[in-house]
Amino acid sequence: MISINNSNRKSDDEIDTRISGLFFSCLVALVSFLMITTLIQDSIIKPRLYDGSINELGRYSMTFDGYLHIEENSQNSVIAIGSSKMREAFDGVQIGNEFGGSYDFYNLAVAGDRPYVRMLEIDAIISANPKYVVLEIGPNSFSFLSTPVPESTLSRMGHLSALGNVDLNSYPDSVLNKSDLVMLPSSKYDQEKLIASYSLEAIEDTIEIELFDENPPWSCSGRLANVRCVPLPTNSTFDQYLRYPTQFGNTLEKIKTGAITKWTIEEFYGAKLDQYINGSYHNPEGIMNKNQMSFEYIIDELIKAEIGVILVGLPYNPVLLDRLHWGQWDYYNESVREYSLRDTISVIDMMWDDDWEEVHFNDFTHMSRQGELLFAEKLHGNLSIIMEAN
Repeated sequence: MISINNSNRKSDDEIDTRISGLFFSCLVALVSFLMITTLIQDSIIKPRLYDGSINELGRYSMTFDGYLHIEENSQNSVIAIGSSKMREAFDGVQIGNEFGGSYDFYNLAVAGDRPYVRMLEIDAIISANPKYVVLEIGPNSFSFLSTPVPESTLSRMGHLSALGNVDLNSYPDSVLNKSDLVMLPSSKYDQEKLIASYSLEAIEDTIEIELFDENPPWSCSGRLANVRCVPLPTNSTFDQYLRYPTQFGNTLEKIKTGAITKWTIEEFYGAKLDQYINGSYHNPEGIMNKNQMSFEYIIDELIKAEIGVILVGLPYNPVLLDRLHWGQWDYYNESVREYSLRDTISVIDMMWDDDWEEVHFNDFTHMSRQGELLFAEKLHGNLSIIMEAN
């Protein structure tokens, strides 16, 4: 005779119900947490990253949003990548006008650009589906970078990895050094944790701005717009900003007119310039190093994606060029010649063109408005030939 204990069955059912209820509660809590986290990121952290409140430059936080905007809004885009030299040279509005609006030209260059850092954006660049990528080539493209990388570079790489949910483990060991990888947020959890670490400072700054009417540290638009600040993707000026970002003031002009009294023009072009041209950033190391391997990785990935690659050598102030030591940039010249031999890429080297004058620059390296206009004219002439050939 079989006996069934109904009280035990009832107890088991109650346990199952409680477990189901607990699981459901945990699921609701998790979803709520993710929603709140996303809300905090979008409404509190991102605005403070963009306006330069909690990081050095808002521009370091906007590139992934920029690529997404281009992907969603342009069918014929040309994206410029490089350092602040490219950012100050590439007026996408002016260049677009030169082409009669047949292409959308976007400027996503950032200060202190290094190929080893910039390669973390390659998947996002490809997803934007540009027709061409204009990639700055210069002495800085081949500059020295230690292993492991310096803290400032590591911080920027971690920041980009977290913002773009970058799969760091997908990069070849020959490109992303293991000594650097182990210090970067490679898991989704670590990336979310890094973004969350900005929360407290972002909340404090937001309270001061929104509740106590404190002004943001920098203005993003208008006459007082500062290069440190970037308009949010939801702002109507974002597309225009991607084409022609906020520019530096003209330091040389201000020194010569007395608006800047910190230096005379002789002092500016004296020891200050000597120190500048002998720093590691504006000089190639002279060997196939981390930056150059990353530079070539970017090129190869773009070619695989059937995106046209155009390397552009940007000029420097001729006063600086005249002060270079004999052979100081030979490695740059040799590299340009080698890249020019590849039939899969195009090279436009403006470095040594003799039509560049001091008036085309606002300091040692960055172009003035006159320089931007000359650059747009010269780039249009060269790009037209390349585009017609393709």
